[in-house]
Formats: sequence, structure tokens, C-alpha cells
Amino acid sequence: MFAKIFKRVSIQAFIASFFLCFFANLFITYCMSLDDIKQDAFLKTVGFSFLFILITLLVSLSENKKLNAKFGATHLLSFPLTILLFNQEGTFDLKRGLIGLFLLIALNVYTRELKQKQPTQEIFLLSVLITSISFFNYNFVLFYTVPFLFFIEPQYRRLKNGIILITGILCTTQFLMVCSYFLTGHFFYKSVNVNTIDFQVSESLWLGAILGSVVIALFFRPTQYKNSLGKQGVYRAFQFMLIWLIISILFRYLNLYHGNEKWLLSFIPTAFFLGLGIDYIKNNLIKELLILTLIITAVSFNLYQYNLISF
Repeated sequence: MFAKIFKRVSIQAFIASFFLCFFANLFITYCMSLDDIKQDAFLKTVGFSFLFILITLLVSLSENKKLNAKFGATHLLSFPLTILLFNQEGTFDLKRGLIGLFLLIALNVYTRELKQKQPTQEIFLLSVLITSISFFNYNFVLFYTVPFLFFIEPQYRRLKNGIILITGILCTTQFLMVCSYFLTGHFFYKSVNVNTIDFQVSESLWLGAILGSVVIALFFRPTQYKNSLGKQGVYRAFQFMLIWLIISILFRYLNLYHGNEKWLLSFIPTAFFLGLGIDYIKNNLIKELLILTLIITAVSFNLYQYNLISF
């Protein structure tokens, strides 16, 4: 059933994905509200479902610039599954939403089809986007790894590209600091202390998902993605998401995040690699059994975690 519906990126797959996101969000809301869902919580669930569909669309388009394509279709299934697996500590707000949106835009900029031209415009846009999110937390400078990947390829090692990168960083930083000073009276540039932390039992399911994503990234798909290099930005999407996943793990382990968001940065790359892992399985029966196992495991874990059932 799942394998047939999510075989290609299509309107049917988007509709099915929306309802899966909705019911996954509704279930998590049910667990967190301890069987007492308020009207505002229900409306927030609907809003989050639309948000996840938008996120999935942006991720899918980073691999395919058109509908009715095989690459990216599996993410329409993996994102609802990831909602169930995700460690739900921390809250979603406007700032975190902007950071996620900017990273998704950066993903689509990085995966543009370059053909024979230089990535000058792409490097500048990436420098602006990454500098903007670094203004909230300067540890996001780790994402500068992404534009530097262009310089690994000999045809893009141009002095002009390097100057554009530095110019974008400096101009954006100055602009944001001036705006912040006029609006707040001080330079809004936050940092956090670096220190390692212990993991909690409530994170065990999500840690399993993270570990699975790392295994998929390292062993399953790189070879296939290398064969697609230069075609629809598929390999570049893989590179970007791998960097995003590694940075999210560093943020959690070194306590680089703000507030209590913990694993929030890891949600999108984990969903991405989970989708690749599902897509890697060619036997539909095994794929269906794996999906059902993940759903049952996630549902049972959440019910137990919020003391709605006991073993």
C-alpha cells in the first residue's frame, strides 16, 4: 500500500502525506495533552501538518525540479514517520521556523543545476542565508561548509567566487547588526557555552533514528548518488543533508542550541535519510513490514513515555 502510493511525487502522494502528517501530529498532541486535546491544540496540529507538507515539498524539489519523479517521493512518507519517532521536547517558534526555512532555501540554492556556469550567484545567496541564521546563534557558522564545497571542484576555484563569499558574509553581518541596533538598542548576536551533556532515556527512540540515518548516509546511498552527480542536483542534496545531520548531532552533544530545542535541528536531515533507507529496499513486502514496524514501535514508545499504557 505505502510503496504503491509513494512510488512517485504526485498530487495523490501529497494528499496522502498530508493526512499522515495530520494523524501523526494529532497522535503526538493526544499523548502530550494526556488524552485532553483542546481546540487551540487541534488547530495547531492542522497548521503543523501544512507546515510539514511545505517542508517535504522543498526537500523533494531539491532533488527534483518537477512532479511525477521517483527521486524525492519517499520523503512524503518518511516525514510523517519521523514525526512519530521524533523526541518532542522543546517548542517550535518563529525564530526556529525562520532558521529552518532559511536552511531549506539554502538547500534548494545549493542544488540548482549549474551546467557550465560558475556558481557565483549561488555562493552569494548561501553566504547571505547562513550569515542570517548565524546571527541568531553563531554556531551556525558550521554551515559555511556548504558553500566551501563548491571550491572542492576545480572548475569552481575562482578568485571571484572567494571574493563573493567574503563580501556576502561581511555585508550581511553589518546590515543585520545595524538593523538590530536601531530596533533594540544593542547588537543582537548570541553565543552559547560549549559543554558536553548526557542523553536521557526519553531520547532513546530518536537516538535510534539518528543512528539509522548515519548508517544509511555512510553505507547505503553514496555510491548511487555519485552516479547521479550533475543530474537534478541529487548528489548535492545528499551532501547538504549529510552536513546538516552532522551539525545537528554536534549541536546536541556539545549543547550548542538555545533553549530546550535539543534535537529540533536534526529533524529534517533524519527524515531525509530515513526516506533514502526506505527507498533503498526494493522488496515491497519487506518495505511495508518495515514501515509498519516503525509505526508500531513509535506509537508504543510514545504511549509508554507519557504513561498512557504500561508494560
